[in-house]
Amino acid sequence: MGYKVGFVLSLLLVVELFVLAADILSAQIIYTNLDAVSVTAGQIISSKGEISDELKNYVREQTGGEISPVGEELPLFGSIYTFQIARDYKPINGFTKQSQIVVVRSVIIGYYN
Repeated sequence: MGYKVGFVLSLLLVVELFVLAADILSAQIIYTNLDAVSVTAGQIISSKGEISDELKNYVREQTGGEISPVGEELPLFGSIYTFQIARDYKPINGFTKQSQIVVVRSVIIGYYN
């Protein structure tokens, strides 16, 4: 009888471990998606010099997140422009609070391929 109780309790720990692994995997997938879109967004910002409404819509469609500048809004040619793409993430396990996954990147205005 005692081993059955121990087995049931250990299953609860194993299930919680699987949920934790799923949370980590989900957060990593979201971060990778944000990182990939930030490369494209960086090229567009570098060529146009600003975050346009088209770029905001593109980021929203691709990632479900929001793009915003960090620092000055309209930089000069040759200056460094920092931006961030952020997305809210609600973990699967329900014990931790909703968090935000953020990717911060910098580009040089006017320097693109």
